[in-house]
Amino acid sequence: MAAEREGNFLLGLPSKLSPDMAREKLLELFERYRKFVSSNPDITSQLESSFRVVSYFIAGRFQNSSELAELVYSASNLIVLLNDGILRKAAKLKTAVSLSQRRIMTLLTVLEYVEVFAEIGAARLWGELGRWIVIAAIQLAKVALRGLLLFKYQAGIVRTPPITPLDRDADLPDAFLKSCKDKKSSEALEMEDLDQVFVKKAEEQGRLPQVTFMGTRSGRKVRSLTATPPLSMRDWKLPGMRSDSPSGRTKTVSSLEHQNLPPTPLGGLRLAGEALHVFRPLVYLSSLAVCGRSSWKPWLLSFLTDVSSLALMGDTKDLNLLEKAELKRRSLVLLFYILRSPFYDKYAQAKIILFLRLLASTVPGVGLIIEPLIGYLPNWQRTYFYNWGT
Repeated sequence: MAAEREGNFLLGLPSKLSPDMAREKLLELFERYRKFVSSNPDITSQLESSFRVVSYFIAGRFQNSSELAELVYSASNLIVLLNDGILRKAAKLKTAVSLSQRRIMTLLTVLEYVEVFAEIGAARLWGELGRWIVIAAIQLAKVALRGLLLFKYQAGIVRTPPITPLDRDADLPDAFLKSCKDKKSSEALEMEDLDQVFVKKAEEQGRLPQVTFMGTRSGRKVRSLTATPPLSMRDWKLPGMRSDSPSGRTKTVSSLEHQNLPPTPLGGLRLAGEALHVFRPLVYLSSLAVCGRSSWKPWLLSFLTDVSSLALMGDTKDLNLLEKAELKRRSLVLLFYILRSPFYDKYAQAKIILFLRLLASTVPGVGLIIEPLIGYLPNWQRTYFYNWGT
């Protein structure tokens, strides 16, 4: 009991935390997080990018790194999805779909973000049989959700993932970014005052007020250590270079206009083509269960299904930009059949590895990237959702 009281005291929590109190604490923490994200979209984007880079660095670097890399990568995508939702609500961005359809699209996006980690985790916990059970369950759920979007909500050609990350530069209104800038105006003024303080302090000590320092080799100008403000008020900008623009970046053309375009109605051959794309995973898994992984029949059947789906779409001139981009992505994904068994095992594997090793030995510095890639390639090729989840 004493240990329990001591541990709770260190955590700053009461000795007995009721469910209601725990819920209130979580809501309070989430509210603080929501306010931070909605007030700092630029800092949030930087943190998200840094988090994602960690997953690329981990992959193939040490034993059993694939699970950790996929966990970090899946978590980073989910964090981006959560932050986008917070920013959409804070900026009052409107969507052209109903709430129920939006929920289905969100659930489908979450499945596509976590499917690789779920497959690898199932293989680690329950072996090969558990892995294929999880694969089948996820694909059944995705087919059901895409079928609802296609037939019930008439969503047309659905992208992968259905909810793409928010373009923070283009999609957030200037008024919203200006409000975020206004909240920080007092801090910016304090920073300017601090710069003057550092200069005055240096003058009083009889030193040259060197606020910036230029590297002898790189030629890059950075803030000197004598002019470093407190940690809570630091930024990446040099003294006197702070911008009054809302975001500090040049605005690009907004993509929300394209995202809110109504889907092109599908009928006849196009509806059949989209249905083929939706049900293709079940066709492949069924034929794989009957014929086995070494058979060419599942590979050929899936390839013919994808090609037929694209052919049935016909001329794409009347489709909107996002639908054209999705069909272009599906066409490029056909190249993945080179990396899919049994074609990869019998024809492509030796040639790809030979090319990568030749590249690593001839181009200086590339080996630091190619060697881990070669080591990770077998694990990547064996993972179903890397190759077949597209």
